[in-house]
Amino acid sequence: MKILIIILTLFLTSCASMQASKFPVMIELNTVNLENEKVDAVCTVFSSSDKLETLAPKTITFMTECSSINVFCRAGLTEGQHGVITTDDETGNFFINSGLGYLFDRAIDSITPMGQLLNLLDNESCEMKDQKITIVLE
Repeated sequence: MKILIIILTLFLTSCASMQASKFPVMIELNTVNLENEKVDAVCTVFSSSDKLETLAPKTITFMTECSSINVFCRAGLTEGQHGVITTDDETGNFFINSGLGYLFDRAIDSITPMGQLLNLLDNESCEMKDQKITIVLE
């Protein structure tokens, strides 16, 4: 019985240390004013897994999980933002694909040893394409 408790504790505590795979995404970041003239700005690029601050205009490589990317830029009193939403081509049950189903799946994957094992064995590749983002500062 003690061995079972030790093994169960080991599985449950090891779940917190598992990291999802990160993929590089090339982002060409351009900032312009209302007259479409290039403007130097400080931009924050962030996703659910990472955050990066950079000067724009610039091309950067952003390491992220397969998740949406958001960009917020500021130059003086002007600011602008842009979001890139990832899309999955998978179809299935409406409940599974809804927000509640997604949260349920993520919770099960993160707290159960079987969910973590399936995540390790899953060879899902990220289909994030290179992005060209132009942000209008107003």
